[in-house]
Parts: sequence; structure tokens; C-alpha cells
Amino acid sequence: MIGRRTFLGGAAALSIGAGRASAGYVSGSAIQKLLDAAGDGKGPRDSAGRHIAKVPKATYLLTEPLIIHRDTHLDATDARIVARFPAEGVKHTMVLNAVAAGTGGYAGAGNIAVTGGSWDPVWDFAQRGKVDDAPPMNVITIIHSSDVLIQRVTIWNVKWWHGIELNAVRRGTVRDCALRGWIADPGQGLWHGEAIQLDLPTGDNTWGGASDLSPCRDILLTGNTCDASGSQAAWGQLTGSHTSDPAHPHVGVRIEHNTVRGTRWDGIATVNASDVRIRGNVLDGCAGGIYVKSVAGSPLKTVEITGNQVTGGGARDWLAVRADTHGPITDVAVTGNVVPCQKVHYYGPVRPRPGTTLDCSP
Repeated sequence: MIGRRTFLGGAAALSIGAGRASAGYVSGSAIQKLLDAAGDGKGPRDSAGRHIAKVPKATYLLTEPLIIHRDTHLDATDARIVARFPAEGVKHTMVLNAVAAGTGGYAGAGNIAVTGGSWDPVWDFAQRGKVDDAPPMNVITIIHSSDVLIQRVTIWNVKWWHGIELNAVRRGTVRDCALRGWIADPGQGLWHGEAIQLDLPTGDNTWGGASDLSPCRDILLTGNTCDASGSQAAWGQLTGSHTSDPAHPHVGVRIEHNTVRGTRWDGIATVNASDVRIRGNVLDGCAGGIYVKSVAGSPLKTVEITGNQVTGGGARDWLAVRADTHGPITDVAVTGNVVPCQKVHYYGPVRPRPGTTLDCSP
């Protein structure tokens, strides 16, 4: 198993109360009350049967994660949400779904949605001249869950970690979101900076429930924009993974019609994922382009990379499929992409779909 960053968090939580917070903020506890009411079955439902927690227009300050319950839809369309998390004592993510101890697979709180909102985990620290004191964190983290929708969310200037982490999620969609700006971790490579991370729960990245290595299944990332903000450069990658277990590949990953600009590593990547379809994306000015990779001991099947446009890239491959010697990738279709052939490479046992020829292959 290949690990990743040590998870910061804890059981204790700090709160600034239910009323007004400092500097004209509204306390994030006001949002949590709405989520709790929705989780108790109160309020209107959306078309998927989720109770809606509609957040009034205001700027809210979080000092601990918002916990979203089963069958709940957090609608933050009119809200701006910032964070002032302590260095220790809380889990470092602005949103987390409810997961009981020991829960595995996809049995945590599911049938959940997050819509809209402007989410900025470091803005409050920046206004006080204390960006270095801001803890690294995610914005939205979903674990051990199924039937997840995240849409029309705008995320600003995440420090070190991820805008959205789908960890052991089945049937998850992230669509029409804007992921702008990332503060790189000086202790990690730029490949560590996925705006949308597909993950599986290991010992050091289990936000709740069991560390049972459940992979993601049936994921759709579509219509998203990933680029720089006004103050920070772009992310390392729009999407990828840097934790994997050969026996537990992700399955059914679709990455379609996204716009990716200026990423500091690859624009779009998958690691240890089968049944991958990457199509219709536009990448410009990224250090690398589209990169699909297997790991030792995990043969993968069915990768389609079609109709993508990659321009203005850097020194890394603009399109590549890399199969480990002990992890061949079969049924590969790479067709109709707009990319210079000298920037396209295939490494190791990559086996094209019968009757097809890979773009730019020798």
C-alpha cells in the first residue's frame, strides 16, 4: 500500500457560539443548525428526496467542520464561507459527512448534496496577516458514502490539501464547480495537489469510519473549471490520486468537459483506476496534460481518452498512458485528441483495444 500525508484531526471541537462571530461574520453553527434540522427530516425536499438546508445570504465563519447527514442537501448558493480552524483539536475540512465509528464500505451518510457557495479556507487568516498560521485542510470531504452530488461550488486558495476529496465514494458527481488557486505544500511534490482527489481510506487518511481500503466507484467529474485565483497560482492537478492499493482499484471514473489551466503538474490524471473515460476536456498551459497510470500488481482494463484538446503545455508529457511492468493496461482507446504527437507517449505493457490504433503510436 502506498500512503500519503499524515491526517490532522481529533475528536474535540471548538465553537464560537450560535450568534454573531467577530468581524461581522455569522457563526458557522448557524449552518450546522440547518443541517441538523434537515437531518431530522425537517423542511422541503429536492427531487432526490433530500431535505434542503438553505443557507441565508451572509458571510459565515467556521471553526470546526460542518457535518452533513444522510438524505440532506446543503444549499449555500447565496453564502460566503470562510474558516478559522485551530491548528489542533478538529478535523481539518470545512464539510464532512456523518460517519459512525467502524462504518465501512459505502454505508456512511449518503444521498447527500452540496450546492453553491464561495468557500475560502485561508481568507480570514490572510485578512489578519496570518496566512502561515492557517492549517492545511480540505474544503469538502466525503467518505464511506454513496449517491453524492457536489455542484456549482466555488473554492478558493486551498492550503496544501484538496478542494474536494471523494474517499470510498460510490456514485459521486462533481459538476460545474470552480476550483481556483492552491498554496503548495513545500514538503511534497506538486503531484500532491489534486483539486479533486479520489482516495481510499488507509490508516492515515481515514476521516471517519473504518480504514478498509474501499475504493471509489462510478465517479463523474464534469463541467468544472480549475485554474489560478487572483492571489495564488493554479493547482497541481484538477484530479488524480496519490494513495493506492493494488487490490482495490477505483472503478468507473469519467472525467468529461472540464477546463483546466496552468496546473503545476499534470492537468488530469488517474492512478490505479479501471473503466476510465476521459473525454472532451480542454487543457491549456499546464506542466503536463492527461496521464493515466497503473501500479505494480494491479492490471487495469478499459481506458478511453477521446476528443481532448491540450495546448501550451510544459516539459511533462501532454498525453501519456503508463503501465507498470506488473500492472498492464488493456483495452486502451486513445483517439481524436488534439495534441502534438511528440508530446504523446505510451510506457510499458499498454495494449490497445482490438482493431484500433492509439493516437500517435509508432
